Amino acid sequence: MEEKETYSWWKHGVFYHIYPKSFKDSNGDGVGDIPGIIEKLDYLVDLGIDAIWLSPVYKSPMVDFGYDISGYRKIDPLFGSMEDLKELIAQVHSRGMKLVMDLVMNHTSDQHPWFVESRSSIDNPKRDWYIWREPKNGKIPNNWITNFGSAAWTYDKHTKQYYYHSFFKEQPDLNWRNEDMKRSFFEKIQFWLDLGIDGFRLDVINLLIKEKTFRNSPLLSNWFSNGKVLNRNQPRTFKILQEFRALLDTYDNKMSVGEIYVLPPGDTNLVAQFLGKGDDMLHMAFDFSLIFCSWNACKYHEAIKKWYSAIPPEGWPCFVLSNHDLGRFVKRYSLGIHKYAKAKLLVTLLLTLRGTPFIYYGDEIGMENSRISKKDIKDPYGKKFWPFYAGRDKARTPMQWNSDENGGFSNTTPWLPVSESYKSLNVEDQLKDEDSMLNFYRQLIKVRKEYPSLSMGNWHSIIDGVGGVLAYERRYEKEEILIVLNFSYRKKSFSYQKIESSSVLVSTHRQYNTMIETHEITLQAYEATVLKLFS
Repeated sequence: MEEKETYSWWKHGVFYHIYPKSFKDSNGDGVGDIPGIIEKLDYLVDLGIDAIWLSPVYKSPMVDFGYDISGYRKIDPLFGSMEDLKELIAQVHSRGMKLVMDLVMNHTSDQHPWFVESRSSIDNPKRDWYIWREPKNGKIPNNWITNFGSAAWTYDKHTKQYYYHSFFKEQPDLNWRNEDMKRSFFEKIQFWLDLGIDGFRLDVINLLIKEKTFRNSPLLSNWFSNGKVLNRNQPRTFKILQEFRALLDTYDNKMSVGEIYVLPPGDTNLVAQFLGKGDDMLHMAFDFSLIFCSWNACKYHEAIKKWYSAIPPEGWPCFVLSNHDLGRFVKRYSLGIHKYAKAKLLVTLLLTLRGTPFIYYGDEIGMENSRISKKDIKDPYGKKFWPFYAGRDKARTPMQWNSDENGGFSNTTPWLPVSESYKSLNVEDQLKDEDSMLNFYRQLIKVRKEYPSLSMGNWHSIIDGVGGVLAYERRYEKEEILIVLNFSYRKKSFSYQKIESSSVLVSTHRQYNTMIETHEITLQAYEATVLKLFS
């Protein structure tokens, strides 16, 4: 199996997703920043990380915490300066890592100069850079709704028209049918590529193009469907992504990974479409099927196999268990007294599948979704839907570095409360504990790097989850690695001829480097074991 060396870093490395406001505060204002990230780069090197993905640090009014951008070529003072960002790029590269930035192409802030001009008059040259429509019978242009269920149109008294927004009214959608706007936006992309970043994570990229007649959509279809809706997943989006890919390919070693906005339980085939032929659109796309899976070995096997079958032959998969919107995986299943055993099993899955793994900051120490009181809620979704939905703050609490006040994140009151678990759950303490979640991550990543099968090999299913056991092989040239996962709370007998005389590489229940002398073993409850086969 040959790989293009220029693309190997994003295919075979381990990515780490940082939510900058919550990673490390360097200046005592209670908010994480770019210098704080620089301060912790050696920690990431020690963990085994190859690439860092930053949530937005661009200039922003922070209505949606940076996903409402008012200056694409500026760094928000909350996070530091452009010089700080340049230093981060240099420091990341000096350690042999890569830096990927978030890119919001679907919408801007309503304070972005483009929108200020666009709304100034109907005949402004930038009017068509956004989506404006006349009232229909004195009311909103159509029945389209935002991603949180309210009308997607806001009336502008000055020009007496409505503008469209997929999210908050402060986030007007760009009109990607306008060639002048597209050209100007691509220049912003070039600015960052020229600065030396290594790629982009594209926010809600399947929302770029809307159905051009703006006819009414069946309400149920518009709200509950992942596929044939009128305000996303339009074929013309693929053409834009092809142009985007062509731009990236004029540079060496750049990559992209796209967030495809879907509702549970996910839509693997839809997500795969945004990979195109595998070499002409996105380099990778997030399929959230694993996040949406229930605790069931068969369900996980089905999701994995479906994803592998859906991607094009030249395409490449990636996997994720947590993120800043969908929450942390440790708390997802009400894991109870076995939560860390189950968590280690899922980590083993994430880091041994064929495809690029993405780790969300804090997952490596087992951080959980936190309870946020009403008075502490910052997320506008949480404020809007309390008490039915407390928002996304629960998965964005400050990183827990040590047992000092505020978890070592800041020397002052943080922007969000630190989880109450920080005194017993933090980096400093886990580094000293051989059986900690952090050291389990470190060992798995180390083994992943040592054995090409785990980063480059093919995936072969051995047991498809029946009886609660999921087993598969990773093979590269003559090397074979077997991964066995027992999702059951009961002991399970596992028989496989190849495991006789195999060696334990990583395990939740077995001593590292011990030999298996028989073809049948007893798996303990929630056991995860990685074996080197000597067939």
